[in-house]
Amino acid sequence: MRRIHLQRGPFVAVSFAALAMIAVCARGSAQTEHNDEFVQRDGIRLTLGGDAFRYSGPNIEWLGLEAYGPLDPMGPRYPSRFEVDDAMDTAKAMGARVIRSQTMGDSVGCDLCIEPKPGEFNPEAFKHLDYALKTAHDRGLRLIVTLAGDCANCVFSGYGEYFKERGAGGMKDFFTDPVIITRFEKHITAVLNHKNSLTGVSYKDDPTILGWENCNACGIFVALTAGDSNLAPYVSWIDTIGTFIKSIDKKHLYVDNSGLFQFDKSGAALDTKTPDIITSEYYPHWEAVFNLGEKTTAETFPKHAALVTGHGKVYVVNEYGWDVTDWATLADLEKVLTTMKNNPKISGDLYWALQAHNDSFGWQPIPANVPNKEYSLHGESGQWWALYYSGIDTLIMTKEDMAARAELLRTHAFEMAGGPVPAHAIPPAPVITGQSLGLVAWRGSVGAVKYSIERKDSDAGPWQLICDKCATDADSPWVDPKPAQAIFGVHFRVTAYNADGKASEPSAVR
Repeated sequence: MRRIHLQRGPFVAVSFAALAMIAVCARGSAQTEHNDEFVQRDGIRLTLGGDAFRYSGPNIEWLGLEAYGPLDPMGPRYPSRFEVDDAMDTAKAMGARVIRSQTMGDSVGCDLCIEPKPGEFNPEAFKHLDYALKTAHDRGLRLIVTLAGDCANCVFSGYGEYFKERGAGGMKDFFTDPVIITRFEKHITAVLNHKNSLTGVSYKDDPTILGWENCNACGIFVALTAGDSNLAPYVSWIDTIGTFIKSIDKKHLYVDNSGLFQFDKSGAALDTKTPDIITSEYYPHWEAVFNLGEKTTAETFPKHAALVTGHGKVYVVNEYGWDVTDWATLADLEKVLTTMKNNPKISGDLYWALQAHNDSFGWQPIPANVPNKEYSLHGESGQWWALYYSGIDTLIMTKEDMAARAELLRTHAFEMAGGPVPAHAIPPAPVITGQSLGLVAWRGSVGAVKYSIERKDSDAGPWQLICDKCATDADSPWVDPKPAQAIFGVHFRVTAYNADGKASEPSAVR
C-alpha cells in the first residue's frame, strides 16, 4: 500500500512534506536553544537563558545500567545504543525537557556498576554514561542524575552498599558516620570529575546535567524507624553532602530527594542551606500497602509546593505514578496533571517510568516482571509502572488505557513547557529485522501506534496490503494469517502510523 498523500499529486505531496519538515525543525531548534547554558535557580523558580524553565518528562532509570534497580532474572546489563536513542527520542516526542535517571550516577556493588567494589571504579560503565549524556545533549534534553539510588541486588538498596557490613543499623550510619560519608563522597567525586570520553567535557562542567540528586528517598527509612525522635542528625546530612558537591561543582543545581522534609516536624529539612531544589516521590499505590502517613491526592502537590517555596527553595516532583493503581481513572490522572500545570510554584514533574523499543523487534521486557496479578496490584512490578508509549496489555492495564494515559502525559509536558501541543511527528520508517515462513519482525519506530504490512509473493508480483494498520509493536513478530504458498522469493514492507494517522515512509523491502 502506498502512502495516501502520494496519490494526491506531486505538488501536494511536496507541500505536506515541506510543512512537516518545517514544523519538526522549528520544534527541534526551540528544544536545543540555550543548549550549552546551565539551568539556573532564580529564587523559587528555574530559568534557562533568562526565561522561566518548567518541565515534565519521564524517569528512565536504566540509561546507565538495565535491571539494576528493578529485580530482573537476567541481572544487570548495559543498554544498547539503540535503546538509549529510542527512549530519548520517545521522551522528546512526548514533550520532555528533562529526564531523571538513577543509574546515570548511582550504580554500586555489581560487576557492571560504576563502582563494583568500594573505591574501585569501572571505565566500561562510564563509557555507557558518556553515550547517554551526549545523546541527551544532542536532543536538547537535560538530566537529573541520582548519586545513591535503588538496587534490587543489594541487601539495603543502593545506598546500603556503603554500610552493608554493619547490617540494618548502618542505615543511620549512612547519615551520621564520617567513615560511611567519606565512602559516599569518593563515589560522588569519581562521578563529578569524570571526563566524557565522547565530548571531552567533565560531568561537573556539562550543562546537559540539570542537577545532582543526593539520593533516592533514602531518608524515608530512618524517618520511619526514628518515630518521634529528633531527626536533626539525619537532616544535617543534606547539607554535608550539598557542601561537598558544591566544593567540586559550583555550576549545577543540588537536589534534595531524601524525603526528610515530609517527616521533619521542626522544618529544619526545609531550612537546609545547600539545596536548590527540594523534592519527593508520590505513589498512592504504595500508600495502599504501607502506612506512610498522609495520603497523596491532587491537592498534595500544591501543598508541598507552598511548603518548599515558602522556605525559598525550588519545588519539583521527581517521581509520581501515572497508572491505574495510582489514579483509578483517566480523569483522576488528568486532575493531577492539571493541578501541577496550573501551579507556577511547581517547576517540574517526572513520572515513573518510560521504556523503549528492543533492538530487534517489539518492546523491552516488562521490568521487575512478576506474572502474578495479586502481587502486581500490591508489590513492585513493571506490570503497573512501566510505560510503553503506544500501550501494551499487562496484568493490571489494557493497552488502550496505557496509550490514553501516555497521550495525557504528552499533552501535559508540552503545556508545562509553556508552548502549544504540536501535532504528532511522523515516525521514522520501520526496519524489518527478520522474515521467514509468514513471520515478519521489525524494529519499532518512535511515535508509532499502528503498523501496516504489505507483501508481494514474487519479485515481479504486485504489493498486497495484508495488514491495514492492524499491528502494534506488541504484535511483532507478526504472523501472516494467509501466508504465501511460496517459501522463497516473498517480500514484505512495513509502514508506521502516528496517533494522528499520518504514515511514515515504508520500510526497506525484505
